[in-house]
Order: sequence, then C-alpha cells, then structure tokens
Amino acid sequence: MTLLAALWWTWTLALAGATLLWLRVNTSDTHRSNTRYQVEPPAPDEDTDDNLPPVALLVPARNEAEHLPETLESLCRQNYPDLTLVFVDDDSTDDTAKLADQLAQRYPHLHVLHNQQAPPPGWVGKPHALYRGYQHLRQIEAAGAWQATWLCFTDADIHWHPDCLRAAIRHAQQHDADLVGLYPGLRFGTWVEAVVQTQLILALAVLFPVDKAMDPKVDETLIGGAFILTRRDNYDAIGGHEAVHNFVVEDLALGRRLKKNGARVRLAAARDLLWCRMYNGWLDLWEGLTKNAYAGLRYNPFRVTFLILCTFTFNILPALSIIPSAIAWYLTRDPAFAWPTLLALAANLLGTSALNASRIFARLPWHHALTLPVGSAIYLAIILASVRDYYFGGNHWKGRTYGTDVKKRGV
Repeated sequence: MTLLAALWWTWTLALAGATLLWLRVNTSDTHRSNTRYQVEPPAPDEDTDDNLPPVALLVPARNEAEHLPETLESLCRQNYPDLTLVFVDDDSTDDTAKLADQLAQRYPHLHVLHNQQAPPPGWVGKPHALYRGYQHLRQIEAAGAWQATWLCFTDADIHWHPDCLRAAIRHAQQHDADLVGLYPGLRFGTWVEAVVQTQLILALAVLFPVDKAMDPKVDETLIGGAFILTRRDNYDAIGGHEAVHNFVVEDLALGRRLKKNGARVRLAAARDLLWCRMYNGWLDLWEGLTKNAYAGLRYNPFRVTFLILCTFTFNILPALSIIPSAIAWYLTRDPAFAWPTLLALAANLLGTSALNASRIFARLPWHHALTLPVGSAIYLAIILASVRDYYFGGNHWKGRTYGTDVKKRGV
C-alpha cells in the first residue's frame, strides 16, 4: 500500500468516526440539555411550602475537612421545611468529624454518625457508609413520629444553593418522577482539570445521552453521586445500598437498579443550584479517575480495547497527522495529498464541534473546545493506569485499595 493510500484510508476512517461522534452529541438531547433539561431556583413569590414531602438527606464523607465549612453548612441551610440530615463520617483521619460535630450543635436537624467500622469483605467504602447512614436514619425515625418519604444522597464536596432541594422536589412533582439526578456546575483550579473533565463529559454524553438515560425502555441511565433524589419505597424495594455494596461506581449502579425496578427517571443540569471542584489538582484527579475508569467500563477488557482504539483513531490520530500530511502535500506539490490533509482537518473540526457541547456545559472559554486530542490522550493514560492498578495492586482512593476482590459486576 502506498503512503497516499494509507493516508487516505486512515483519514477516511477518522472522518467517519468523527462524523458519528459529532452526530451523536450534536443531534441528541445531551447537547440540548444545556438549555432544555435544566432546573432553576424557584421564584420566591411563586412557591409555598404546600405539598413538600419529608426528605432525608444522607451525606457520606471521608477526609473532607477542607470542604465542610462551606458545603455542609449549605446543606444545613436548605430552604426546606421538613428535612433531616444524616452525615456519615467514614473513619476520617482529618478534622471532618470535628467540623461536623460543631455544625450539629448549631443545626438540630443535622445528625452525625461516626462510622469507625472498616468496610466488611466485599464492600466498597462509600456504599457501606451510606448503608450505615440509612440504618442510623431508621433509628432516628423510630425515636420520633417523623418519617421521610423521599431520600436524597449527595457528596460532601458539593455546594448547594439554598433552594436546591426545594427545586428538585418540585421538578420531580412536575414530571411525575420517582428518581431525579442533577448534574452540578464544575469549577476548575488548574488547566488539566478542565481539559480532562470536559473530555469525560463528552465520553459520558456519547455513552449515556440524556434522552436515552430517561427512556423507560432503556436499562442504562446516568445518575451521579453529586445529587440523587429517590422515592424511599423504590429505594427499599431494590435493597438500598446493600444491593450495590461491591460497586466502585455505586451511583451508576444504584440508578440502573432503580430504573430497572420501574422508577421513572428525570435528569437535568443544575449548574446554578449545585457546584463543585471535583478534584484538587493533577494528583487528586489522577487517583480519582484511575479508581473509576475501569470500574465504569465494568472491568471488561474488550470494552477497554474498543474504547482505546476508537479514541485514538477518531480523537488523537487526526491531530497527530494533519501536519505531516500538510508537509507531504507542500513538498511533493501533488494535489492528491490534498485529500488526506483536508480529511484530517475535517475530522479535527468535527471533534472540536462535539467537544464544544462539553465546553458550553462547563462554562469554559471557547478555546477549550480545541483540547480534544490532549484531553483524549490524558484520559487514555488514565484508563490504562486504571486497568494496570486493578490487576496489580488495586485502585487507590483516600487510603483504601480496591482490586480484584471487588466483584466484576456491571454498572
């Protein structure tokens, strides 16, 4: 095969893949969710306390002291009349427990559980903490006449608008939903955080388009740990977090089980109601994503291989080869080299357009749409490291290790 033929077929394949990627993102409701599927704070003069059900909010935390003065306080100050908070300190080694106890003295509806039990064999830390938190909630309810009919789960590093819970409940009522997942706004402290996470948003948009994730005929859904609101009877029906006790990516697993059990799902962006900085710099990002990457692919080597090949061919290869193609065109003066160059340029432009949807959601400047090749390369390295760590020593997160002892079950 001649150099020209090789370039031609390479770029034809890359262009076809980039076109499919562009169509997948830009014609799906995932792209339109920036404007179509949103939850906004309710207007103060248009909302009352009528028909607001009792809600229990459960928050697991392990070594989150740097966030709690703002995040936990924002939960305690929710503009919601019938709310109980259960905060689970999951054997933290920093001041998490101390800060939570101090806030509990100021807010009587905040209950702090100090979980000093290591996860039992086969359990992952976060599901175990939430399981313990739910048992504690039942003890609180047994001691009084109050009982929650809705449960809400969130992470300890999420900042909440005072009307967040009220808006989410109203959204569930308006759409007759049993399960609501809200996507938070993202904050970035470094360039690499923005580059990698916009790439991750794009990957999730391709794998789980919002319209499909809400379709009752499709088992898959995209529920994230930042905000999960569910009817309590649905949660009890699937066995709660005990049913997903050995899942590293337990939020996706919980959402999928709830949906398969008949829960009507509603997903929406809530960038002005929830926000967070997911990772604190490069090392934190690397550890967090290497923990989740292989688990999110269900520990399936074939899926990993397919994803790596597609990502390299469609997202990275066009950027690597456009300059050599252009140089060959310039040096040979052969018009035939124009086609590989133009195809490479077209593939890059389509990939950039697809990433632009993620860039808009993250509210980043326009030039971040140009980072697809770099973000894809970094994320491929993260995936490979996640696979390596899983089989050789385990994936690490906040002082705990998860390896092949965690069952290879689908999320």
